[in-house]
Amino acid sequence: MDPDQLEAHKERLRGIARTAYDSRLPFKSITSERHCQILDRAIRNVLSTELAKFTYAQIIDGLPTADVAWDRRLPGIMGEHIINDHETLCPGALEKAHQYYKEWDPSSLKFAPETLKAFQIAEPASKSFNVRLVELVAVSLHQIAVWLHKLELHLHQGDIDAVTYWEMPLSETMVRFPPGPTLFSHHDYLDDDIYPEGVADMVGYWAEDRILGGVTVFDRRPENSDEITNIYFHSCRKSQTIRVYQLRDEQQQALFDSLLQEEPGSLPSPLPILGDKQNRRHMGKKTIDYHRDENI
Repeated sequence: MDPDQLEAHKERLRGIARTAYDSRLPFKSITSERHCQILDRAIRNVLSTELAKFTYAQIIDGLPTADVAWDRRLPGIMGEHIINDHETLCPGALEKAHQYYKEWDPSSLKFAPETLKAFQIAEPASKSFNVRLVELVAVSLHQIAVWLHKLELHLHQGDIDAVTYWEMPLSETMVRFPPGPTLFSHHDYLDDDIYPEGVADMVGYWAEDRILGGVTVFDRRPENSDEITNIYFHSCRKSQTIRVYQLRDEQQQALFDSLLQEEPGSLPSPLPILGDKQNRRHMGKKTIDYHRDENI
């Protein structure tokens, strides 16, 4: 594909993504009070976990901690990177994340119309309902990360850009890999020039992966349109497969139970849910349609 063709392809993807993004409906569009309450509670159940608070605290800080920055496949950092000096969160970041959880309300969330429709017609406690619930929660976690990133709270006591754009000195035989626009990134979700929210969407995918265990995707090929889909994760952690894998039935059930608990913390959190050799069903990325209809 020559440069002109590539740019034309990107422009088409931008248009598709923007159209879907602009068509989203607000949380209040959920007409069933029961469905609305269950979704609200499910999101809060995730936000109440220390993992979620720590993840969002890093965005509030402005930089990931060193151990998190290195815990990824195909890292965008190498050598004696100066992120190594960022061993802990800067003062106030975690406290702000706790405060955000206490004050959070879902009114600003927006979802794809088709997803909301499928969620509302599904009977609570059914597999279809639970899968759609996971989808909406994943989108919500993504959007919250986008908002926090765009607030630019940046409590880090230092030059964030200097850390983000640091490059290892190269020898004559080494190839330069320029740093990306943020250290909050998943190795396979880097198209900030296509995503409606740009770099903030990269941060959203990173947060979703860190909290849930992977970017959440579903098999929605035309031949499967009438089937209840299973949940797949696309993980970035260095200990995980680079492939998109299906959660086992017991992993999916643990996730459902965690989201549906009546009181936050009444069950041990299964997050992050990670794959292992028992997650035997994999799919190529190109055969999967992603849960968020506003992004490509």
